[in-house]
Amino acid sequence: MKKLTMTLVFVLMTALGLSAKCDWSGYYMKKVNQQQNVFTFQTNVNWDSCVDYWWIVYDHQLKRNDTIQDIRGYSQVQFNAKGKYTVNLKVVDGCNKCDTTFSYLVDITIYHKATVDWSVGAHNCKYYQFNMTSFDTCVEYYYSIYKSDLFDTLGVYWDTSSKIYEWLYTNYDFDEKDLVFYNMTSQRNVTHQFTDSGRHLLVGYWYNKCSGIDTFVMRKLDVCPNNIGLGIVKFNKQQPKLIGIYDMLGRPVKHIREEEILIYLYSDGTSKKQIIR
Repeated sequence: MKKLTMTLVFVLMTALGLSAKCDWSGYYMKKVNQQQNVFTFQTNVNWDSCVDYWWIVYDHQLKRNDTIQDIRGYSQVQFNAKGKYTVNLKVVDGCNKCDTTFSYLVDITIYHKATVDWSVGAHNCKYYQFNMTSFDTCVEYYYSIYKSDLFDTLGVYWDTSSKIYEWLYTNYDFDEKDLVFYNMTSQRNVTHQFTDSGRHLLVGYWYNKCSGIDTFVMRKLDVCPNNIGLGIVKFNKQQPKLIGIYDMLGRPVKHIREEEILIYLYSDGTSKKQIIR
C-alpha cells in the first residue's frame, strides 16, 4: 500500500511538473476590429517547432464547429445570421505536452423593429436626411454608405429580389474603397450630400455598449433615379465585369494573398486563374 501511494505521488508530481512548463499568461487572443458583421481577431502566439494553433468558430444554433484561416496571427470571420457564436483559439505545445483554449463570445441580435428612414431634399435629389430607430441609452448609432460598380451589374435583381440583402451579405465585401460616407461618432440622425447619383447601399448599425450586442440593417438607395446615367460607369459589352474572386476550393476570397492561385469570375460567365506575385 505504501508503494502504491508513493507511485501515485510520483505521477502527480510529474503531471504538475509538465503543467508548470505551460505558462500561457503572456499570450492573448482578442478582437481588434469590427466592420458591420465582419470581425477580425489577433493573437501573439507564434508557430514554432513545438507550438501550433487553430482558429475555430462554434455556431451555438447549429451546434457546429468550423475552422477559419490564420493570416500571420490574424483571423477574420463574417457572421451572416443572428445568434450566438464562440470564436476559439486552440493552442497546443507538443514538446511540453500541454494545451489551452482562448475564447471570445459573439452575440448577433437582430432588433426586429430596427429600421432606417430617410427623406430627400425637395429641390436637391442628392440631399438626404437619415433617421435610425431609437433605443435606450446603451445603444450607439452608426451609418455606412457604399457605392460599387457591382451594384450596377445586378440589373433588375437589385430592384425586385426579396433576397437581395442576403445576397449582398454573402457576396459583397464592403470594400473601404467603395465607402462614400460613415460617421465616426454615434449619431441617430444625420444628413448627407451625395456627390454621385445611382445605386448606393446604406448599412445602419446599432451597437449596444452595455451588453456588447449589435445588429445591422441594409437599405438600397437609388440617388436621383431620373439621372441615374450620370452616376454609372459605362462598360463595353466586350469587357465583362468582375463579380467574384475564389480560391481553388471555391471559397470567396476577401483579401488577396501573394503566391496563391485565385479564380476570377466575370459577369459573362467566364473565369480565369491567376497568381499574384
